[in-house]
Amino acid sequence: MTENRFLSFVLTESILLLCLGLGMLILPKVSMVSFGFMMCLSFIIYGGYKVICAILTKNFSRHYILDIIVGLILFLDGVLLIGTPIFDVMLIIGLGGVYFVLKSISSSAFTVQTRKTLNFWWMCLFLAVLELLLGIIVIIILPSAALWLIGVLVGLDFILSGMVYMNMYISTKYMQG
Repeated sequence: MTENRFLSFVLTESILLLCLGLGMLILPKVSMVSFGFMMCLSFIIYGGYKVICAILTKNFSRHYILDIIVGLILFLDGVLLIGTPIFDVMLIIGLGGVYFVLKSISSSAFTVQTRKTLNFWWMCLFLAVLELLLGIIVIIILPSAALWLIGVLVGLDFILSGMVYMNMYISTKYMQG
């Protein structure tokens, strides 16, 4: 895979994450769309995108199986959220915590692999540490956590990830001159 094609995947993921994160946090406040529906939709869209992107970039990425697992967990969390009255909310919250921990490992692997390709790769390490802390917080306060907390934390994670990936894309694409 060429560097330009890889950068296009980084740009696409950053735009998707920014749109989903902003949609999760803003749309329920300004429209009739419920927060639960936005969480469900965002989890399903990003989980499906993560799985498809991992499969498409498997020749470039050494940790594509981890990305597939992260995508499947988020997709499963979105599907379970559709049937919240049927499934236990604690299962959905637990999967949210597991998502953060696995996403942290995935972000760390992405950072190690792309440190010679992308500028500002260290920002992704900061993101990985933040995701690990969010995962630990969700798992530790699991009994008293609310589902909306997972949605807000994932929305913030989406926005931060989108901004970090966008900065890495811009600095790599346009600053090398």
